[in-house]
Amino acid sequence: MTRVSKRRIEELDRLVSERDKAALLSLEVCRYMHSGQIQRLHFTEHANPTAALRATNRSMKKLQAYGLIDALDRRIGYAIGGSGSYVWLLTEAGRKLLHLNDSEYRPRKKFEPSTHFIKHTLATTEAYVQITEMCKEYRLEQMLCEIEPACWRSYTGEDGKPATLKPDLFTILANDSYEDIWFVEIDMATQSPCVILDKCARYGQYYRDCEIKKQYGIYPYVVFVVPNEKRKERLQAVIAESKQLRFKNIFIVITPEEFKPLLLSGAEPPTETKGEQHDNSN
Repeated sequence: MTRVSKRRIEELDRLVSERDKAALLSLEVCRYMHSGQIQRLHFTEHANPTAALRATNRSMKKLQAYGLIDALDRRIGYAIGGSGSYVWLLTEAGRKLLHLNDSEYRPRKKFEPSTHFIKHTLATTEAYVQITEMCKEYRLEQMLCEIEPACWRSYTGEDGKPATLKPDLFTILANDSYEDIWFVEIDMATQSPCVILDKCARYGQYYRDCEIKKQYGIYPYVVFVVPNEKRKERLQAVIAESKQLRFKNIFIVITPEEFKPLLLSGAEPPTETKGEQHDNSN
């Protein structure tokens, strides 16, 4: 890709609208986004969705011509719905524009993603977009919504060595009467149940010293969003049948259609089961 000078970045900074800068920022946070996802976040004032999507693509094509974003040359679907003709990503020039006055900015390392990685990222982005839409529609307060790697958490593993919990998304939602805290895992049905159980065990390791409860006052739920009912039933069964897994009641397995209803309805805070309370033995 052609190198863009700082002088050109400064010129583009004056040309690009605040709405387009907001779209660039969303691309930096999410990494990959469909036109439809960008439209639902930033182009919501048009008469109908078709007109809004056309306006979105016009703006994205302009930003692409400026060298601030690029589009994948292949169509890629994802697990939690949504639509859009193009999949967009931020270029290094786009990042430089967003960090024009950041003296500590460092270029992002080049990375060639797999098709699976892009699909998974788009599905995580869809969860992020749905949360944002839900908060606007139902007047919830989005106190925090982080996508990986911003939502990753450090902890001490079973062997006493530093470890990292890697959820796909973390969010805190609130209204006048409640506050809900969620870790979200986007499951593409590509990992075996044993891998999922290992992931659940890492949440148990992270929760065991109660630091997460001290920080938020409750244990956050861990929501696995899976592609279909068959996968849902399978994961629910392996979690329930596991004899080693601790904190089983923090895990919820749902399909994409159940995602927004779950977050809207909220849930009673999970509690420690007998034998898990104050378990600091490991």
